[in-house]
Amino acid sequence: DPVAVVALAQELAVDIVVVGPEVPLVAGVADALRDKGIDCFGPSAAAAQIEGSKSFAKDVMLAAGVPTAAALVFEDDNDCAAYLSGATPPYVVKADGLAAGKGVHVGLDLARAVDFARDVLKTLGGRVVVEEFLDGPEVSLFALTDGTTVVPLLPAQDFKRAYDGYEGPNTGGM
Repeated sequence: DPVAVVALAQELAVDIVVVGPEVPLVAGVADALRDKGIDCFGPSAAAAQIEGSKSFAKDVMLAAGVPTAAALVFEDDNDCAAYLSGATPPYVVKADGLAAGKGVHVGLDLARAVDFARDVLKTLGGRVVVEEFLDGPEVSLFALTDGTTVVPLLPAQDFKRAYDGYEGPNTGGM
């Protein structure tokens, strides 16, 4: 709640607010704080859409020439199921929006991939992204920016797969 965060920051007379979680960033908490003259560490709602929407992030990467897995976006579970039935496993299905780190399925079982897509569309609404499977290490690149200057930080790796053989729950952007 951007209004509540601003009110609390004003009440406490804080020097700076660090907003880490994706949900408040996408909701515009950092924008609301800055609008009231409160220093804030965290991206604007517009910039947070890179985290808040997998399809938006894909569009940004493609426009910037950043290599990324080929992907299709589906809003209809039957269209998604039909596509997956002709795809080659492992299947990579992602919730398009925020899913608290539980929005990715990577697996060999077609029925599970289809069920995951249907569950995402039913519970989260919106869209799912079906990606080409890429094998290899994942790396995250971070940078700090004020909108003009960019300072790169060290790359990081996040290992989240719960089980081997692409079975079981998977999280993150694998």
